[in-house]
Amino acid sequence: MIRSGTMTRKGTLVVWTVVVMSLAFLAATAHAESITYDVIFTDYAGGPTLQWLDKKGYKPERDTTNSKKVVVSHTGKALSLETRKQAAGLLLSQVQIHTYSTMRITWGVNTFPPGASYAKGVRSEAIMVYVFFGTEKIESGHFLVPDSPYFIGLYLCDSDPVGQAFTGRYFKAGGRYVCIDRATIGKEVVTDYAIADAFKQFFGQKQPPPISGVGVGIDTENAKGNGVAKSFISEIEFLK
Repeated sequence: MIRSGTMTRKGTLVVWTVVVMSLAFLAATAHAESITYDVIFTDYAGGPTLQWLDKKGYKPERDTTNSKKVVVSHTGKALSLETRKQAAGLLLSQVQIHTYSTMRITWGVNTFPPGASYAKGVRSEAIMVYVFFGTEKIESGHFLVPDSPYFIGLYLCDSDPVGQAFTGRYFKAGGRYVCIDRATIGKEVVTDYAIADAFKQFFGQKQPPPISGVGVGIDTENAKGNGVAKSFISEIEFLK
């Protein structure tokens, strides 16, 4: 004979299981509906890495095609970026993202460039995600450097202040570089950043234009020592 108390407990457990599963489903659905752009770097199935990236719309720039300087590969479940000496690699994609407020990046650092710190004037980083806004070209500040749309470069750091915007040698009017999270060597970090509000704050505009480009880079040209660095990235999302 089964006691009614046992049946009640089992019934309650079933109800709570259904509730939890339903809430998880609703949360996942709401998150999916809020995504306005999503690129994942976890679906590599073999072959040349740059060809795989090209199918995602990411084109190599700077030293990216020179394997003696920059190595782009796929390790485990993430895209890996590595410099073998002082060098700079960039993967750039043209996009049209009209609706966004926040971005989420899943990434990490295996080796920081020696001495890298924007706060100390050593403008190098193991990984940076670039976000370009609109199509208006803003002066670079040097006639040999092509003008560019507004952009914000987001990077992981080990010592710079989080959230502080820095300017570079060029693009002082239209570019900002921000460490948006600290990274522990070898550990994956999931970072949320209010990119629309950041644009309005940094450039004094009431409304950010559509996002016109997204890039992933590594730069050790100004690093000390051997210029070696290594990082990885799994996903970039833009949310409403």
